[in-house]
Parts: sequence; structure tokens; C-alpha cells
Amino acid sequence: MTVADDLFTPTIAPPTYEVRRPPWRPQSLIFPAVFGGPTAVTVLALVNGHRLGVSRPARLAVLGAGLAALIARLAITLAIFDDGGNRPVRLVGALAGGLVWLVAATTQKRQFRAYELRGGQPASLWLPGLGAVLLLGFTEAVLVSLVAAA
Repeated sequence: MTVADDLFTPTIAPPTYEVRRPPWRPQSLIFPAVFGGPTAVTVLALVNGHRLGVSRPARLAVLGAGLAALIARLAITLAIFDDGGNRPVRLVGALAGGLVWLVAATTQKRQFRAYELRGGQPASLWLPGLGAVLLLGFTEAVLVSLVAAA
């Protein structure tokens, strides 16, 4: 008598996962967060979340944290700092970006670990990170300057 037992059949089969571009390490997003601010890390974290296949609520949490951090950065710039030239606006941007990074790293840590355990190799964040810092960080700096001047 033969029993058809799938005991030795792997439960996580490669065809189960759709082919996507390799994600970045969630821990590496700290660098664009500090140098580019909340806008840069939010965009990169949303792209990375899509690559990792994180849930919609997790992506919405990252988006909400990014918007809240940007609004908080603008509000702090307006409320606390006077018109003096010695304003730590850059420090506020780095802290706001760091808070968004915490949310992104928390929501993406489990999926990235599963990706690594399946043998996946992370993509390099150098060019996308530099592009986000230059483009989005500059745009955010202009926005902060316009708000501070008003």
C-alpha cells in the first residue's frame, strides 16, 4: 500500500512568488532619510515596499508617516525658529527623515528577511538613493525655504 504523502515537498516553491526587481535593504534607507529628508525616504520606502510585496496598510503607514513628518518639519520651521540665520533646519529634516525610516524599517523588516532566506540578493541603493537625495531633498529644501520666507 502506497500513500501519496507530500511530506518532503517544499512548501515555499519558487513559482509562488512573482518576479520583481530586487529590493533594497530597509536598513540602508537611513542614509537617504538623513541626507534627503522625509520626502526622499518616503518615496524610496514606498518603492521598496512594492518590490517586497508588503501589505497595503503597511505602505499606507509609510505614506502617512512621510506626510506627517513633512508637515511637522514645515510646522516646526514656522513655529519655533525665528528669522535668524542660525536655524537648525537641516537637523529637523534629518530627524523627520529618521522617523519615517523607523516606520519603513519596521514594516519591511519581515518581508526582507523572508526575501533573503529564499536566496535573494538586495539591489544597490547608491544611484537611486543619490538621485532621491539630490532631486527630492532639493525640492523639499526649496519648499522649506519658501515656507520659512512667508
